[in-house]
Amino acid sequence: MQNNLFIGVMSGTSSDGLDISLCKITPKDFLILDSISKKYSNRVKQGILKLNQSSFDDLESSKAMGDKISKICIPLIHQLLRQNHLKSADIQAIGFHGPTIRHQPNKNFSIQIGNKFMLAEKTNIAVVHDFRNMDIANGGQGAPLIPLFHKYLLNLKGIKKGVFLNLGGFANLSIIDRQSVTGFDTGPGNIFLDLWIKKCLNKNYDKNGAWAKSGKIIPSLLQKMLSDPYFIKKTPKSTSRDYFNEQWLQKFNLKKFNENDAQRTLLELTICSIQMHLEKLNNLKNLFICGGGAFNTFLIEELAHHTKLKIKTTDNLTVNPQLIEACGFAWLAQQRVNLKRLNYQKITGSRKNNLLGVIVHP
Repeated sequence: MQNNLFIGVMSGTSSDGLDISLCKITPKDFLILDSISKKYSNRVKQGILKLNQSSFDDLESSKAMGDKISKICIPLIHQLLRQNHLKSADIQAIGFHGPTIRHQPNKNFSIQIGNKFMLAEKTNIAVVHDFRNMDIANGGQGAPLIPLFHKYLLNLKGIKKGVFLNLGGFANLSIIDRQSVTGFDTGPGNIFLDLWIKKCLNKNYDKNGAWAKSGKIIPSLLQKMLSDPYFIKKTPKSTSRDYFNEQWLQKFNLKKFNENDAQRTLLELTICSIQMHLEKLNNLKNLFICGGGAFNTFLIEELAHHTKLKIKTTDNLTVNPQLIEACGFAWLAQQRVNLKRLNYQKITGSRKNNLLGVIVHP
């Protein structure tokens, strides 16, 4: 076995595909050796999204979709190994985070689908999965889990302070101020932007925010949306499609507005729900942006008007913004394999330090 090689697999809340990263991880260095990203077919994406809503057969359907996700993942991992002249025995573990179909920490559970047994058997590599539920069992939110990885990245560069904004389907902040680390979900990231443009224009996303840019903010609509109690809820807090979903959006009857104006207002909702937290930060200078939303140029331009922080992407820390969470789960797998108990008490609200993740051996 080569030392310190891990693979991270992430399927995010946008449900648009898999990101897989091959990483070398040590206390003093982090390298992405290779990566693969794979878009889901529309049928798979819609199947995942459907599982976020209760149905009479969602248990069986979730198992079948989990098998499908793992079958997509397995040849991609073999491809990574071939491309890098590696054997399964060279990899210490795969950190596997399948699509989240339920996240309800107040009911003591979070569910990610995927057949980890099949993945371990077919790759002949140990798989670390189910990272969230031990944190939840100890009173935490189970999310976000990546802030400690963000702190690790800053430490490698000798940086003591910084803020990370992950813009996936949902947006979350990691706030690192020397040894203090906090993190939480601010609310919707791309979820409503993607949902509305799909409904109106049958596009999967608003490239560069161009459609939103063509519209105007509807102040009355924005204020109604921002009156949702989640936005002023105290931290720690996390959210998901269980809360912010199409049913939530239907309350605002967007059809009575110009479609592009509604899109612009949804983008402003994302910005305002982030900015209300950023404005409370003192003596922090850098904002590192990651996730798919990092490529929405209009969103980033508008966010820059709302904050005094210097906006960068995680490319400045040698990590592709699109791969940050896949890398984060590779790091979490490394922590689990090395029996590191992680302190999420100020992030998720967990009562104690925990070993996160369950290991399946082939």
